[in-house]
Amino acid sequence: MPSSKPHPPVVGKVTHHSIELYWDLEKKAKRRGPQEQRCRFSIEEKDPKMHTYGVIYTGYATKHVVEGLEPRTLYRFRLRVTSPSGECEYSPLVSVSTTSSVWLG
Repeated sequence: MPSSKPHPPVVGKVTHHSIELYWDLEKKAKRRGPQEQRCRFSIEEKDPKMHTYGVIYTGYATKHVVEGLEPRTLYRFRLRVTSPSGECEYSPLVSVSTTSSVWLG
């Protein structure tokens, strides 16, 4: 497990209904061998009203597209890295807004 906090997810393509997130670009987490010996990644979304986090992705990939979002809305995400021994590290939050709806007129 890295001794420092993981970097926040990196924002990729953003549309009016989806946000693409990448992480572990430095490849610090172990990715070889059986899954039970590798770090597991989770993306958590912050609920602005409740100040709680909901898990929207868990797995071993380093990219996820969050879909079904509202246009022109601010979302906050953080990365959780869980080591094979069960220790967790959280990244700082990243904030990103979806774009306006596509105008067909």
